[in-house]
Amino acid sequence: MFESMSVLDFTTLYNEDELNVIDIRETDAFLQKHLAHSISLPATVLPNMLDQLDKDKTYHIISNGGRRSETIAAFMTAKGYHAVHVIGGMDSLSL
Repeated sequence: MFESMSVLDFTTLYNEDELNVIDIRETDAFLQKHLAHSISLPATVLPNMLDQLDKDKTYHIISNGGRRSETIAAFMTAKGYHAVHVIGGMDSLSL
């Protein structure tokens, strides 16, 4: 089972520590607004790029509203990665 984290908890952790954030939105949305140090890896591309990610790291997965990030976090967890779904996504962040 994958982990989920509220946007409030994510914001607190993000402000205190450097996280591995994967933004799974399409490139144009990422270019318009994104978190500093986040990686743009659209959901349509991510499954083919998993082998480039480190299974020893924790990845916080973010999308627009949180639905796609939930699916991707579950997929990554099933493949042996530690993925945390950020509930509410970019739409809920006020960073």
